[in-house]
Amino acid sequence: MIPTRQPERNRTGSPHEPRIGRRTGSNEFTTRKRLLPQPCLILIMGVAGSGKSTLAREILRRIWAVYLDNNHVVDAFFPETRSGRHYEKLRPRFYKTLYTITEENLKLGNSVLLDVPHVKEVQTYKWQAFIKRLVTKTNAKLIVIRCLCSKKNLQSRIRSRGERRDRWKLEHWKEFLRAQPLSVPIPFPHLDIDTDKSLPRNVSVAVQYILNHLGRSSY
Repeated sequence: MIPTRQPERNRTGSPHEPRIGRRTGSNEFTTRKRLLPQPCLILIMGVAGSGKSTLAREILRRIWAVYLDNNHVVDAFFPETRSGRHYEKLRPRFYKTLYTITEENLKLGNSVLLDVPHVKEVQTYKWQAFIKRLVTKTNAKLIVIRCLCSKKNLQSRIRSRGERRDRWKLEHWKEFLRAQPLSVPIPFPHLDIDTDKSLPRNVSVAVQYILNHLGRSSY
């Protein structure tokens, strides 16, 4: 059973938003996580290296959601690659695992943030229909955010993170970009985030976008 997260309560018994970690520096501040009023499926999409995980983790410093990253599943089986016949054969099962965990959490009232490229999937009607059914049957709100950046910065980020699974991408750069284009049509309302720009600004815009979808004007 997946436990649901309950809000902490103050001395009067009313829910309040728990305080989380403090950043240090010249402008020190403390952020508080928001308990969303409705379960949300937050899709953070984009090509590998586009800044999804960096943005996702900062968003999760500000709102409560279950964090699911496809790499956490795939690395147990293919730590050194994201290509090849054996990987492609099992890839649908990895995604099915993520969606099953996602659905069970949404049923329990937990919001879920999926940190997954979804570049290929979003172009297919079958996947689009599946996502619509998923949020409908779990009474969840769908929120889509896509990360974009320049090809130059994408290549630099992939090279600098030094992951073994990225070797094929760098060695077959043009082929990788043909298979995983930076920008594809998205059939859902969504927010595009340019990750070449300031991270604090992007995080603020992304969190505000999420809250606006839930009828809240600010955080």
